[in-house]
Amino acid sequence: MKTITDSERPDFWLISDPHLIADDLHDFGARFQEMRQTSAGKDIAYQDLALRAFVRKVVRAKPAALIITGDLTFNGAKRSAERLGEIFAPLKEAGIALLVIPGNHDIYDGWARSFSGSEERRVAQISPADWKEIFSASYDLAASQEPGSLSYSVNLNPHWRLLLLDSNLYSSQFSYTHPMTSGTIDDGERRWLGQELAEAKRLGQDVLFFMHHNLYSHNSVVHDGFKLNNAGEIVQLLGQYPVRCAFSAHHVRLGSGS
Repeated sequence: MKTITDSERPDFWLISDPHLIADDLHDFGARFQEMRQTSAGKDIAYQDLALRAFVRKVVRAKPAALIITGDLTFNGAKRSAERLGEIFAPLKEAGIALLVIPGNHDIYDGWARSFSGSEERRVAQISPADWKEIFSASYDLAASQEPGSLSYSVNLNPHWRLLLLDSNLYSSQFSYTHPMTSGTIDDGERRWLGQELAEAKRLGQDVLFFMHHNLYSHNSVVHDGFKLNNAGEIVQLLGQYPVRCAFSAHHVRLGSGS
């Protein structure tokens, strides 16, 4: 069995929604500042610096893995994903697994732009193939991959299986529209998820479940588009197996449990 660690009590760190825009995609000019002021509270001016400081902290702490549950990029620019991969490269050198899944802003986002002065320009978007190439270190650790999506599973150790689900809705090619807020687990992913859960149960493994969208409405005001479209089906499926916790993000607080 391929595992990240043989430790009986491994730990991992979890973050979400860093929304990185690579520094070389903007010049702090007028159009960037206008976009920054309407970015719903995201701190996009000093992300590179903050993330590099965070990586140093992770390397010192040496958890078995760092997991990022989506929206790695601000607007789906391929260069931003590449830059995030560069920032987090020291984790592999330190023997720390980086496990990522996309969020709704990452794959084929029609908002992918660079900003110069008062202008903005379309830039290369992230395809599913790009995602797997940029974050190949994550998928190299997979015990199983769902062929129709970016979902995969990882054995943290012999006793714990991590299921990382791609819950996003995105086009199959270059997009000219805004990213979809809502998400779902489609038929192929559900079948694969069921097989993974059954396999974990057969092996006596406990399961941790990760995705970008929420399984529950976390408040009465902000929930449309943030709760998984078919959350009820997935909750019912997970309830049949030894799933100890589910983690999500997507605007609502990090690390929500079920």
